[in-house]
Amino acid sequence: MTAEHHELRDAFRSFFRRQAAPDRLRGAEQADPPGFDADLWSHARSLGVPEMATEGATLADLAIVAEEYGRALAPIPLLETVVASRLLAQVDPRGLVDHVEPSVLTLALRSTVDGVASLVPAGAVADTLIALEDDALILVRDGRRGTAAPNLGSAPLASWDLPDPTVLIRGGPARAAHAAALDEWRVLMAAALVGLARRALELGVEYAKARHQFGVPIGLFQSIQHRLADVATLVDASGLLAERAATRPDAQLAAMAYLLATRAARETTGLSLHIHGGYGFMLEYDIQLYFRRASAWPLLLGDPADELTRLAGLLADGRWTASEHDATSDFRAEVREVLAGACSDEVIQRAYRTGTVHDWDFHHAAAAQGWLTAGWGPEWGDPERSNDEVTALWEELERIGAPTDGWGTSDLVARTLALVGTAAQRQDIVPRFLRGEILICLGYSEPDSGSDVAAAATRAERDGDDWVINGQKMFTTLAHEASYVFLLTRTNREVPKHRGLTMFLVPMDQPGIEITPIHTLSGERTNITYYTDVRIPDGCRVGEIDGGWSVMTVALAFERNPTMVGELARVLRHFHRWSATHPEVLDRRPVGERLTLAAIDLEAGRVLSERMSAIAAAGELPIVEGSMAKLFSSEALIRASAGLVDALGVEGTLSPGAPDAPADGWVEAMHRHAQVTTIRAGTSEIQRSIIAERGLGLPRSGR
Repeated sequence: MTAEHHELRDAFRSFFRRQAAPDRLRGAEQADPPGFDADLWSHARSLGVPEMATEGATLADLAIVAEEYGRALAPIPLLETVVASRLLAQVDPRGLVDHVEPSVLTLALRSTVDGVASLVPAGAVADTLIALEDDALILVRDGRRGTAAPNLGSAPLASWDLPDPTVLIRGGPARAAHAAALDEWRVLMAAALVGLARRALELGVEYAKARHQFGVPIGLFQSIQHRLADVATLVDASGLLAERAATRPDAQLAAMAYLLATRAARETTGLSLHIHGGYGFMLEYDIQLYFRRASAWPLLLGDPADELTRLAGLLADGRWTASEHDATSDFRAEVREVLAGACSDEVIQRAYRTGTVHDWDFHHAAAAQGWLTAGWGPEWGDPERSNDEVTALWEELERIGAPTDGWGTSDLVARTLALVGTAAQRQDIVPRFLRGEILICLGYSEPDSGSDVAAAATRAERDGDDWVINGQKMFTTLAHEASYVFLLTRTNREVPKHRGLTMFLVPMDQPGIEITPIHTLSGERTNITYYTDVRIPDGCRVGEIDGGWSVMTVALAFERNPTMVGELARVLRHFHRWSATHPEVLDRRPVGERLTLAAIDLEAGRVLSERMSAIAAAGELPIVEGSMAKLFSSEALIRASAGLVDALGVEGTLSPGAPDAPADGWVEAMHRHAQVTTIRAGTSEIQRSIIAERGLGLPRSGR
C-alpha cells in the first residue's frame, strides 16, 4: 500500500467509525426496506462514492474502501453501485444513454430469466439497474421491483421486472463487459469479506482476553489460541490475495480471492461466535451481525461451489498457478534455462535415491549465477533483485525439486551471522557461504527436546580461552556434508532454561564429533550427531554467553522460509502434466475441485511468502509473518498431497521407479515428504502459539 492508500483507508475507516456504528446498523435492519440507511448513503456520496469509481480511482483504491465498508458492515449499496457505475462508464463512455443521474445504480449479478432479474443486490432501493438479458447488456430505469423480503444478511434484495429496457451493447462485447464487471465485484466483495473477517477476529480476540473461566482468561487456553491463529493466518492470506487481485486484473485471481475470502470470513465469524459462547447468540452482541453477513454476502453470486467449478474451468488450460504469467516471467525463463543444464533429472534422482538433498556441482553452479546472494542486498553482492524475483527463484528451484536443503540451512545461519555474528564471522563465514564453498547444518533438537529447543542439554563448559562440548543432537540433516554445525548448547543451569543457552558455530572436522545416519519416511537422510569433549575456541561463539536464545530468535525468523510453496507447485505440475494424457481423471469433478483448492492455497501461500521476504529484505525480522507463511504452506501441502494421492486410487500408491506409476510416482513421494513439513523448522503448533501470542496479543499459554 502506498502512502495515498493509507490515507484513503484512514479516511474511510474514520468515516465509517463515526457514521456507521453498530446501533445504526441495527436500526437499518428494522427499516423498510431493510439494510439501507439513506442518510448514511447521502454522507457517503458526499465523500465521492460512487463517483470516485469513474473519476480516476483504481480498483485497488476501491478495494481499500470496500474493506473498510466490510469492516463496518455499512448499510449502504457500495459494492453494487461502484461496479455498475464503472460498467456503465465503460459501455457508454460519452454518456449517450438517455437517463437521469441515478441515486442508486445497481447491477444484476445473475442473468435474467423470462424478463425478470431475481433478488438483485440493492434491488429494493435502486432506481436504475444494469443486467445481462440473453446476449444484451441492458439498462432499466424505474422498473417494476418487488418487495424486499426478510433475509439472512438483512440486505435490500428485490426482484425486478424489466419493461422497456435500453440496450447498451449486444453479443460477445456485452457478455465480456458483464463478465469483467463480475470479476470486479468478486475482487471488491473479497476485500469487503476480509474487512468483515478482520473485525470479527478482533471481536473474538477481545472477548477471549476479557472473558474469564476457571479463574483465567479463556484466551490463555491453547485450544482457543491455536484456532484463532489459524483464522488469523487465513485472514491475512485472504487480504494479501485480494490486494493482489485488485492490482492485477485477472479472472483467475479474482475468483481465487473471492473464494478464499469467503472461506476466511465464514471460518473467522463462526469461530468468534463460538468463542463468545451463549452470549454470541444474543442479538445485543455484535458478532452475530458479522456471522450472518459472512454467510449471506457470498451467496449474492450463487452457490460458492459453482464458483469453484467455474474456477476449475479457468484453470483447465494448465494455469494451475499464476506465476507463469507474472511480472517475473523473463527472469523465470532465465532461471529455467540455467536449471536445465545445472540441475538435470539425474541430479534430482540421485538426491532422491541417496536421501542427501544436496549436490555440490549444482551448488557451485548456483553460486556462480549469484543465486546464493539473492535477497541479500548490494552489500553482499546481490545485483538488487526484486522481492518478486527472489520468490520466483525459489519457486523455480522447488518446482523441479532442486536439491537445496544445504543451501537453505546455510543461508539462514549466514543471515543470522550477518546480523549478530562477530566481525570475523561476518568477514569469513558469510562470504564463503555466498561463494558456495561451505555448508552449515543445524544442531538444535535433542532426543528429549524437539520443538522445545530451549530445553537443550548439550553442555558447553569454559576452559580458559576454549569451550568443551559434550552431548547429542538429533536431526542434524546434512551433517555429513557440512563444514560447520550451528550448535545450541547449555552453559548455565542456574537460571531459567531460556537464559542459560549459548550458540556456537562448530567446525565439523573437530575431533570428538561422530555422525550416525537416520533414514526417514520421505526417503531423506538425516543424522544423529554426538559430541564428546569437542574443544573449540571462544571465537566460535555466536552472540553473548547465555544469550543463545536471542540468537535463536533471529535464526528461527529466517528458518521459516516457506519452501513448501514451491513444493506444492511441484506436485501440482507433476499431477497436471500426467493428467494431460489421462483426461478421464480430470473429468471427475472431485479431482478438479481438489486441484482448484490446492491452486488457491498455492497463491495464498505465495503472497504470505512474499510478505515475509519483503520484511526480511527491509532488515526486519518477520517473526509472526514467517510463522504464518510456514504454517499455511505446510498445512496446504499436507491437504493437497493427500487429496491427489486419493484421486489416483490404488495407482496413487506406486512409488518413484515403479512401472506405470502416475506422475512418475512423485505424488506418492510428495505425500510422504509433506508430513515432515509440519514438524521441521518448528511444528505447526509452535507457529500457532507464536501467531497467537506475538501477533494477536493473547496471554502466554502454559505449553
